[in-house]
Amino acid sequence: KQITGGVIAVAAFGLVLLYWEHQTTYQAEQATESLAHATDSTSLQAVIRDFPKLPVAAEAWARLGDLYYRNGRYPEAASAYQSLMKDFPSHPLAVSSKIGLAAVLEAEGKIDDAKAQYLQIINSDPSGYSANAARMGLARCLEIQGQKKEARQLYEELLAGGQNSPWFEKAYLRMVVLNRDVALEKADQPS
Repeated sequence: KQITGGVIAVAAFGLVLLYWEHQTTYQAEQATESLAHATDSTSLQAVIRDFPKLPVAAEAWARLGDLYYRNGRYPEAASAYQSLMKDFPSHPLAVSSKIGLAAVLEAEGKIDDAKAQYLQIINSDPSGYSANAARMGLARCLEIQGQKKEARQLYEELLAGGQNSPWFEKAYLRMVVLNRDVALEKADQPS
């Protein structure tokens, strides 16, 4: 009798575990499908609301922040990026959200705050992919503040990464513009 009861208990536990795994898989599939069809702020917010603890919510926060940013809704973009960082601090998109937040500050004209954010990203992982994105942002901020020598130095660092770097072309184009501007400034100065 005890053996039969034990077998029944183990079988029941196995069935419960199997059912729970099936439900978890089904919910993950449903969440992924919802995110795949989310194209506007309302549908992205629905993904976040319906699946707040799943990784798709982090992806929805990131896409929502980017959507708001592209539409010039900077406070909402900043809020979305901050929510991602708070709710999913170890998710790979949390670092991207830091860059997004710095870009928001830059777009709002808060250049010193943007520079501080970009520097924090660079200092946290100097050789990481996000560090190069932050270097581009920092160089733009330095240009805006008239610190062209410092901006040029950052662009040169990005160029040193080689032509296979995704930042090479952008850094190269900014260097061309900076060099042109310097040449024009020298030509405008009286001899």
